[in-house]
Amino acid sequence: MAIVMALLSGFAGVYTEAIIKKRPSRNINVQNFWLYIFGMAFNAVAILIQDFDAVMNKGFFHGYSIITTLMILNHALSGIAVSMVMKYADNIVKVYATSVAMLLTAIVSVFLFGFHLTLAFFLGATVVSVSVYLHSAGKLQR
Repeated sequence: MAIVMALLSGFAGVYTEAIIKKRPSRNINVQNFWLYIFGMAFNAVAILIQDFDAVMNKGFFHGYSIITTLMILNHALSGIAVSMVMKYADNIVKVYATSVAMLLTAIVSVFLFGFHLTLAFFLGATVVSVSVYLHSAGKLQR
């Protein structure tokens, strides 16, 4: 199942990059609008199938707090930032940026929350660091 998820994630990233770069003259906000419309449509279908009764009885925003609203805003802004990266860079840069952000988050979590890093973390961090270096070195040689 993990392999299927990795394949679907890779395909989605490449397809999204292709959509964004298909018409470089089109405004990035217009492209985001059309990408988000598809996401809204699929989520609306999921709500109708899974949570229709709860939404009709309690309302769509039942249980939302200020933290929930801030998380939604954070993800929306992150999506816009990712689309900018995809328009002006590529999917590989996006994946590397996400990986480096996860490494930095883990390191900061050690100091703020007493998070304990494992051998798997260090092995993963090494793989990410070497791959970022090799990708950057390959671009510099060209």
